[in-house]
Amino acid sequence: MSHAELTTIQPVELLENLKAHPFLAPYHLSFCCDQDGAGRFKSAFTICGAVEQNPLCSKICRTMVEEAVQRASGSGVPVVFRCHAGLLNFAVPIKNGDLPFSCIIGGGVREKEIDLAHLEVLSAADNLDVVALLGELEQLPTATEQEVTETAHRVQELVPSLLTRNLHSLIFEKTMQRLAAVTGVSAGIDGARTACDVMGLVSETLGILFDIARIAILVPQGGGSFAVKGLWGLDLDLGSVPAAKAHGIFSRHRTDQTVTIEDDCRALFPAVEADRATCIRFGSGDELLGVLVLFDTTLPPRDEMLVKLFTGRAASRLQQVRSEERHSSESAQAEKLLHMFSTLSRTEGKEELNQRILGMAADLVDASSGSIMFKNDNGETLKIESALGMNMQLAQSMVVQVGTGIAGKVAASGHPLLVNDIEKDKRIGTPNRPRFKTKSFVSIPIRLRDDIIGVLNLSDKKNQGIFTEADLKLLITFADHASIMIERAISIERADILEQLSITDHLTGLYNRRFLKRRMEEELSRSIRQNLGLTVMFVDLDHFKIYNDLCGHLAGDRALKRLARILSESARQMDIVTRYGGEEFCIILPGTSKKESIFVAERIRRAIESEEFPHEENLPQGSLTASIGVSSYPEDGSTDAVLIKAADVALYRAKADGRNRVAIASGAEADEGPHLKSVAQNQQ
Repeated sequence: MSHAELTTIQPVELLENLKAHPFLAPYHLSFCCDQDGAGRFKSAFTICGAVEQNPLCSKICRTMVEEAVQRASGSGVPVVFRCHAGLLNFAVPIKNGDLPFSCIIGGGVREKEIDLAHLEVLSAADNLDVVALLGELEQLPTATEQEVTETAHRVQELVPSLLTRNLHSLIFEKTMQRLAAVTGVSAGIDGARTACDVMGLVSETLGILFDIARIAILVPQGGGSFAVKGLWGLDLDLGSVPAAKAHGIFSRHRTDQTVTIEDDCRALFPAVEADRATCIRFGSGDELLGVLVLFDTTLPPRDEMLVKLFTGRAASRLQQVRSEERHSSESAQAEKLLHMFSTLSRTEGKEELNQRILGMAADLVDASSGSIMFKNDNGETLKIESALGMNMQLAQSMVVQVGTGIAGKVAASGHPLLVNDIEKDKRIGTPNRPRFKTKSFVSIPIRLRDDIIGVLNLSDKKNQGIFTEADLKLLITFADHASIMIERAISIERADILEQLSITDHLTGLYNRRFLKRRMEEELSRSIRQNLGLTVMFVDLDHFKIYNDLCGHLAGDRALKRLARILSESARQMDIVTRYGGEEFCIILPGTSKKESIFVAERIRRAIESEEFPHEENLPQGSLTASIGVSSYPEDGSTDAVLIKAADVALYRAKADGRNRVAIASGAEADEGPHLKSVAQNQQ
């Protein structure tokens, strides 16, 4: 900015000082400039307010003003004239070679009596509502032609005194006051904690200190566009501008941080009635953080310099705030991820883990729908194991071939896929399905070391937004850690399966002898501590060897399965039913006395007796039955070995006494086990 620009009195500064005089309060003041010294004038007048908005003004008014300016400039004396609407106006010539203008124009007042006949002619000529015109006229201040003439001469007398050092002093004093105010506000901007606080101070300062009537800002938003927000004198929501156009404002002026738009102003900001927009860039390097827009503003060079210094300070602070917010967001995000991983590490069960992983992933990127799919054992298809925003039964019925469809391609390639618009993306190029609310989605492969085991899919970002590269990066980080939890859950599941196999009888599905020993020790220890009863019950099918020989081993296996079912249905949930070996089963009844166990044993015996087994009529007793031996703590012993032996001896006594009966252990026959077993075998 040149020295001349800073020291020359500008038209707006002269008008500003003139408007401070009370006798000019009723008038709209403006100026006209001689463009080339040849009598062609560039006018900047608004006699009745904004020409485009006031029905009293027309193109004829502009011509009449220019004619009055030419007469005043030629004669060197003020000219009073009437405009097309009959309003009184004046043109005062300015004779000062240092000024870039030639006339001051005042107007916008009417005579006290309204000429209704002229009003009707005006209405018909311009095709306007006569009532509306009358209303406009009635709102204007009144003056006589003599008063307007006197005002014009007072202006001509006043201007020379203002153009002396006195006006320079006033302007300098005002500039220093504004500089001091800007310096003070800048300290407040340096302490602003949020971008909203920064822009609030900026708009308030520009609006009050520099009398800028309308201010807006362009801020980045999702979807490749900038939102236009009113900051001062405008509505808050003013639509949006494509990102390319926002960047394009400064593309031709890479070194300028301030650009003035005139021809494209209305096209760029259709929601704002303005012919001129001063755009101030807020950004760092190629990153555009925002654009401050001042509408229909013409500032003197001194004020323009202050505004540039002030907004530059604000832009620097805004950049710092965004950096602080980004760092804070990243820290909060890292803390959130750590909390998520901690929660996942405490999750038991693969199904619950999958559901939590999906819910957390959706929460990270504000998705409202999604799924987790895993490959089948042969790795050829994908099936949904957890779903969000869709019916789980329907979701589980969907099977995707690896290599086909979006998820199938991600599973095959191992590369994540981020799509802004499924219908426009050349990699996809498929119509959006009705069940999806938006056209943007993201699919992430789930890895187990070097293998792809599944796919995480997310869609329907909240508020109709699109997924970003930042979302993709965050999800990849999350999926990498989540896969560790999935691997851990798979390992635990496999270990549980192996453990279950080691303690389960493969034929009947009941617990086996190994499990019986462990639980027997636990339950007996608890019974001793709590002074509770405990019963051990042995159940053995009668003549099972004969049944096997008659009907075959397959029929024998089916009979053992039936017996297992009967025992499980007859036992309580707290009882432990096991296959001891062969056709012999053992049941532990915690908290049960010998007397109570007799009723249980008898109920089991009758249930077996009434069950129909194929070809059982060929057995010696005409049906497949069972003998049961019962022993109890504390009467029959206090160790697991003693109690099992006592129940076993009681079982053989039931066999020896004719089978299909319940025998209760007795301490007196503890040594008769071999003899009773021999008798039972001889009867077999």
